[in-house]
Amino acid sequence: MLEEYDFRNDNVNPDLNMELKPHAQPRPYQEKSLSKMFGNGRARSGIIVLPCGAGKSLVGVSAACRIKKSCLCLATNAVSVDQWAFQFKLWSTIQDDQICRFTSDSKERFRGNAGVVVTTYNMVAFGGKRSEESEKIIEEIRNREWGLLLMDEVHVVPAHMFRKVISLTKSHCKLGLTATLVREDERITDLNFLIGPKLYEANWLDLVKGGFIANVQCAEVWCPMTKEFFSEYLKKENSKKKQALYVMNPNKFRACEFLIRFHEQQRGDKIIVFADNLFALTEYAMKLRKPMIYGATSHVERTKILQAFKCSRDLNTIFLSKVGDNSIDIPEANVIIQISSHAGSRRQEAQRLGRILRAKGKLEDRMAGGKEEYNAFFYSLVSTDTQEMFYSTKRQQFLIDQGYSFKVITSLPPPDSGADLSYHRLDEQLALLGKVLSAGDDAVGLEQLDEDADDIALHKARRIAGSMSAMSGAQGMVYMEYRYDPWQKQLFKASSQIFFSFQLLYAVQCIVSHDL
Repeated sequence: MLEEYDFRNDNVNPDLNMELKPHAQPRPYQEKSLSKMFGNGRARSGIIVLPCGAGKSLVGVSAACRIKKSCLCLATNAVSVDQWAFQFKLWSTIQDDQICRFTSDSKERFRGNAGVVVTTYNMVAFGGKRSEESEKIIEEIRNREWGLLLMDEVHVVPAHMFRKVISLTKSHCKLGLTATLVREDERITDLNFLIGPKLYEANWLDLVKGGFIANVQCAEVWCPMTKEFFSEYLKKENSKKKQALYVMNPNKFRACEFLIRFHEQQRGDKIIVFADNLFALTEYAMKLRKPMIYGATSHVERTKILQAFKCSRDLNTIFLSKVGDNSIDIPEANVIIQISSHAGSRRQEAQRLGRILRAKGKLEDRMAGGKEEYNAFFYSLVSTDTQEMFYSTKRQQFLIDQGYSFKVITSLPPPDSGADLSYHRLDEQLALLGKVLSAGDDAVGLEQLDEDADDIALHKARRIAGSMSAMSGAQGMVYMEYRYDPWQKQLFKASSQIFFSFQLLYAVQCIVSHDL
């Protein structure tokens, strides 16, 4: 079923005076994606798939400028809300009083009959109590007819919490933008009826050849487990402890430190280190004295760290948890080091690669100028002979399908650089092992975010406590069997005898009355 919006003949909803600025020149593939959306003077609902860094923001702003009606833009977090508001002001002629942000920290309302509201999925779908000011804004959002519902990172919409936004808002046209139209559960097909079909998908390697996105060297670094860590790994049955052991592998730490030093000192690169495990994220960042951003980091602090990373030459490395997977625009970064991940999520691998895909010049120009072929680097550190090897192979499938290849590196760090790196001595390694083993299960677990609802297929086999009544479908039934104590049995027997006596007397009485 196709949903189309005849926006030119819509005289009910007021027009929004907004045009693209002269310097906003869509690239050929962006024009092609927009031509799939607009035809015969109508706007077709659907999904446009472009790689990270390929200009999805300009496509979204261009669509809003063509429809010229009120637009509701949904993002995944407050940082991306600020970025979308900036993109609207950068590419279009919209006035400051016509665009507003609606987050927990910023509650703005546009003046006039039409405008653009940028908010998060959580703010719209939240069903709990709100402040009086938030309640007024959310009522206005739900009651207004939106010309365009623009959804960034649309692959999160099938999640149970986020899919509510489709039914809570009234829109004539829906446009979903994403780089990775893939989920580990089977809900990605729900987007066909929630939003619409896939209108356009760009080929990643074609954009690399055109210089529209960076040319990335992907590498999987094999880090052997130390004898002490591997011995404890084999003993443990707790999955959280096993994961903490292979993530905190000292050889992995040393490889990470070597790569940071190499790219910072010898190449002057900007590096992002990703870790889903908060225990590992904290240990790595504090040991190497680098700033980190995770779920509990305030919006103000996040903005300061990201701004310093973009502009300052003194800060070349930051540590990010999974909050950095989506919607964080860091065009200066050109190196990713991944030390822990979310099981076998293909989407997460591609999203993380996308943080360094911003265009850095055409391939032919770089080769002609004597520069190397690759201008961005993606390293995935894996502890050998552990479950992480299996997960790593599964995670790479989406990128391999896009045409990327992974180079395997087995000799990091080099033998001659061993003494300069951390955890060179055995006593340091044993101290780290003791720290991991003494930490509680909650301390070494993965960070959980609202959009983590697509990992059902990652853990299909689970052992949980249950009962036979649950397996037979009898759980919650009214009639249950109970075990009586001896005195209860005697009482039940006496009451049964009395009841039988009454029944007998009643029967005799009926017979006598019948004879009479």
